Amino acid sequence: MIGVNKNSNGPMYTGLGVVTKGTIIEVNASELGLVTPAGKVVWGKYAQVTNNPENDGCINAVLLV
Repeated sequence: MIGVNKNSNGPMYTGLGVVTKGTIIEVNASELGLVTPAGKVVWGKYAQVTNNPENDGCINAVLLV
């Protein structure tokens, strides 16, 4: 995880970097083998958190393409 892009609970949560269900986070996608049409490796992609990390202790997310 690189950082929090947008938290659906409000701008204060986004600024503090709090991760809750529905948060859009930026993740390191370099290990996935994604490349641009120019042949450069894609480093950062966005993903949306699908669970409650404060209850589970881990983050599950869906990669947004």
